[in-house]
Amino acid sequence: MDDDPYCWPGTECLRNLLDIRDAKELDKAEHELAGVRNAALTASTLPGAYDLAHLRRFHRFLFQDVYDWAGELRTVDIYKGEVGFCRAQDVDHRLEQLFGKLATRRLLVTLEWDSYVIAFATVYGELNAIHPFREGNGRTQRAFLRQFAAHAGWTVAWESLTRRDNDAACHRYLTTGKPHALIKLLAPAIAPRM
Repeated sequence: MDDDPYCWPGTECLRNLLDIRDAKELDKAEHELAGVRNAALTASTLPGAYDLAHLRRFHRFLFQDVYDWAGELRTVDIYKGEVGFCRAQDVDHRLEQLFGKLATRRLLVTLEWDSYVIAFATVYGELNAIHPFREGNGRTQRAFLRQFAAHAGWTVAWESLTRRDNDAACHRYLTTGKPHALIKLLAPAIAPRM
């Protein structure tokens, strides 16, 4: 990992504001600090237009205590196992395309449940496939999409999804570009907002 500018030299530990040099220790601290920030987001909203700048604000809010690059799009390619996410050089363009489509579709506000589930699953799959940040993508996606869904009149019970099932459905989208597994996963978790 010597070639990863996000890591301390000679380690696989991300550079951080806490000056932690052990990846496991950093993971623990990051989850605690981002967890506190996420709880604050759950109790309120982060103003924005549900666009790229808004997504970046979510990441910045969640990880500002840990990384000086929180809220910045990644500059390196990243992989999960042997499968690569969107190339770093294409991240900005792919996000602009995604958010342009959402703006055209009025942020999915007027959709009925069945259409909303399909559209939401596709947005989630695409955001995950892009993986715009060096770290913290899943937590940022869930926080952003929780508020995005509420804006359209829906709730998403992320806590009802197992990590294994979520990862498998996201991997399926990443390798096929088709949202079927995500639709099946998310349908029971999406309900009208009360």
